[in-house]
Amino acid sequence: MLRRDAVLLSILKKEIVPATGCTEPVAVAYSTAIARQRLDGVIEKLEILVDGGLYKNGMRVGIPGIKERGLEMAGALGLFAGSPERDLQVIEDISVEALNKAKELVEQGKVKVSVKENCNNLYIETILYTSKGKICVVTKDRHLNAAVSDNEENQMKCESKQAESDKSSEAIQNYSLEDFLDFSQTIPIDELSLLEQGVNMNLGLAKEGLAMEAGIAKKFEKLVKSGLMHEDLMYRAQLLCAAASEARMAGSKLAAMSSAGSGNHGITVFLTNYAVAEKMGLSRESLLRALALSNLVTFYIKSYTGTLSAMCGCGVAAGIGASVGVVYLLGGSSKEMLGAIINMIGSIAGIICDGGKEGCSYKLALSAGWAVQSALLSMAGAVANNKDGILSSDFKEVIRNMGYVCNPGMVETNNAIIKVMTNEI
Repeated sequence: MLRRDAVLLSILKKEIVPATGCTEPVAVAYSTAIARQRLDGVIEKLEILVDGGLYKNGMRVGIPGIKERGLEMAGALGLFAGSPERDLQVIEDISVEALNKAKELVEQGKVKVSVKENCNNLYIETILYTSKGKICVVTKDRHLNAAVSDNEENQMKCESKQAESDKSSEAIQNYSLEDFLDFSQTIPIDELSLLEQGVNMNLGLAKEGLAMEAGIAKKFEKLVKSGLMHEDLMYRAQLLCAAASEARMAGSKLAAMSSAGSGNHGITVFLTNYAVAEKMGLSRESLLRALALSNLVTFYIKSYTGTLSAMCGCGVAAGIGASVGVVYLLGGSSKEMLGAIINMIGSIAGIICDGGKEGCSYKLALSAGWAVQSALLSMAGAVANNKDGILSSDFKEVIRNMGYVCNPGMVETNNAIIKVMTNEI
């Protein structure tokens, strides 16, 4: 296997993993589960310090299988129900006893979550106090990049091990769109079986969302029956992505196959491509190769925008990745793939992320539908002027431009969003 292929395949396997629940509260539960695993005794209090982006995403999103929400509850559940060896499925199994203990700890005011100021990257600092002492666990940059600190004097300076995904981010920037395309076309199809699992997992969530009587998917279906919408490629992608996202963010116990640390990114990439392949009657192999390409483009974009940001990653990362996959499925060229990317960035770059919640389903519907349309427009010869705004005719440059606008450009936007959500204005 070529070195390039080995590197890209390794990145695919690291960045595409099952996740039960929204990955931000899950990352908090993962951190607290590690702390509890390392320190027993009677729990006295739990302090959790997080970056603003993670705080924003964890405020109102559902926790799998229960009605309670919030980072306090997620942190407490990590103590009593957490299995850190299960990674992003750390709190997949919550017993009644564990839930009651977590609720009691929160109700007693023993769990405190606060925001770390001037922190623009993913960050979690967990300090657990028990009758046998205290322990600090710090997560930096990626959801599972957690390590125990031995710094007893100044917890704010806790350092963690270097994230493997940081190395992945550096590695993926060495490659081009043509590299991603060539890899996806030539890698042995058996190496991509994980992607088929991702389709099936995310379709399971979509099925659950389609059964939600008050959900967005049911309303889409009614609009089609009324003749106000048509059952085309865009509609099918919107329907599946919105349904799966709404079920997941409401607290479904089903796992999503995530992409680049996000279940909703995974839903956008996997189900947009699936919808097109399904409607067009395309082969399994074509779908899996399109998914490999889509995911690699998504990872590439996230390496510039960061794990969490003020921009909705489902639109400006996963949606863009999906648009490239759609062009591939429809037999388009690398030039037309770049055109789809330019169309996406030239239209929906800047759409804000205002936290994880059921309403994300509307943003996934927008992202999935426009991903298909951007691809179709590019293949029809309609591409936004690459001299406009932040656009460029170069793959690396246009992504780098958007990444710069995202961070540091929209750092204050992110702070403003958090202030609005926390009623501080």
